Amino acid sequence: MKALLLAAMPVVLMDGTAPDLNHWLRIEPTIAAAVECRQALPIHVLDGIAPNAPGSWVLTPARSFTVFGLPVKRIELFIDPDGDLGASYTAVIEKRSLAQVRKQLKLASQRGRIGQLSADQLGAEVQVSCTVAATGQG
Repeated sequence: MKALLLAAMPVVLMDGTAPDLNHWLRIEPTIAAAVECRQALPIHVLDGIAPNAPGSWVLTPARSFTVFGLPVKRIELFIDPDGDLGASYTAVIEKRSLAQVRKQLKLASQRGRIGQLSADQLGAEVQVSCTVAATGQG
């Protein structure tokens, strides 16, 4: 249960401080590529972030951040450390309806995706997810 609580917290580095903008800027392009289903997110990119929640991270962008041109409130990542369950990269979209998000995804090219791209609404939140089958990409 403790790991689940830690996974639900905003990004915290190993020393217990919030990540600085420079740290976010280093990982931002790789995270965007994963959520947009363009490339797998290597687990080492997340080294030092929520170390007590292996395989699961919730990231709050340190600055304005978009995927598919949509504003992102937070990123939720799951990467099976053993490679057996694959990975899921999710962006919680701000201030957009599910219809608006689906329209934006249709405008984005669907060719060359590494996984299954989907948009769903859970309660008041609209989410875009890339789900990657197990391939041992950790």
